[in-house]
Amino acid sequence: MEKTAIWYITDSDAGRKIAANIRELGLSIQTLTVDELASADISFSMIHIIILDIVERPLADIIALARNDERINSYLKFIVLKKSQIKQAALISMNMLHVEFISRPVNRREFILLLEKSIVVERYREMMKFVSKEAQERIDAFENLMDINRKDLFVSEKEKAAFEKIIEYEKHLMEEQTRLNRAIRDFTFMRQRELFDMKGRIRAEEMLTELRRKELMDANSVIKAQESLINFSSKELHEANRIIDASEKVAELGRMEAISLHEQLKLEKEKAMALEAEVEKLRRELARRG
Repeated sequence: MEKTAIWYITDSDAGRKIAANIRELGLSIQTLTVDELASADISFSMIHIIILDIVERPLADIIALARNDERINSYLKFIVLKKSQIKQAALISMNMLHVEFISRPVNRREFILLLEKSIVVERYREMMKFVSKEAQERIDAFENLMDINRKDLFVSEKEKAAFEKIIEYEKHLMEEQTRLNRAIRDFTFMRQRELFDMKGRIRAEEMLTELRRKELMDANSVIKAQESLINFSSKELHEANRIIDASEKVAELGRMEAISLHEQLKLEKEKAMALEAEVEKLRRELARRG
């Protein structure tokens, strides 16, 4: 069971685009509608990963689809939902196995990385099943051999010696099988831990992205406030310049009027002096005549 097939069940353009991105990486993926899934040939000779990215159906119907289809019960299933639906979905699917929830909108790069890691884990999980089955069959055969040995049904010592060598070989083979099984189990556990750590990093990156988005919104608000303050200050400066210009014009007008009045006053003084001289002259003439 070396091949892995990914089934992407969706009813939206966004889901079909994600499926296309996964296909570009060289992974085997089939894009289906919900109705097409019922007639899909899901072969038990392959590893399958099921992705349910359904928008137009209620949450209960989506969970029921993942629960009731016996062909996919034993395979890993990713269900893409809104963030607000995941808590309710986790409660509904409490007794289901091999189910993971992904929040929408899906980060394509992180989701593809998650799929790659999941494929590795699923392959080793299937390998462990195979090894465990082989080990069980060998245990049964070994027990049958031991039962024959206990009955002592051998014709000669050579047959008995040969049989004992067979038993010793089987015992050694079972020990090697046990060590291999333990190594595969440890490796699978390590891969699962890596997968969980990766999910944690993805969630942390999502939180960091959200925080950065909020910081950017706050920064935009600060920039807008600063721009408003600058515009207000610019208006105030413009008004102040207008007042200064008006004041300067008034002052200039007042200065010109003062100069004009001063010139007029000077002329009036000269006229007054001329009149005084004329009056004095007239007085002298009257004095001579009298």
